[in-house]
Amino acid sequence: MSSSDNPKVSSKIVYREESEGALLFDPDTGAVKILNDTGKFIWANLDGKTNRDSLVAKIKEAFDISDTKKVKEDLDKFLSDLKKLKFI
Repeated sequence: MSSSDNPKVSSKIVYREESEGALLFDPDTGAVKILNDTGKFIWANLDGKTNRDSLVAKIKEAFDISDTKKVKEDLDKFLSDLKKLKFI
């Protein structure tokens, strides 16, 4: 994902908060993804206006993380997983 991409959630995906995280569900394919608190935070920020670099900065601030490289790697993997599932 390039820093200029602005990922946006698919409108068909069902989001449900659970006691420990959240659940994403695609009713068309039956695909499911379970989110932890970080995943919930990222999902909430996939508005089509926020690019990767802004997401990295928001994650670092929200979770008090200093390792930019690790955040970028983890974010890219998460977004790649969401793309493969067609959730974004």
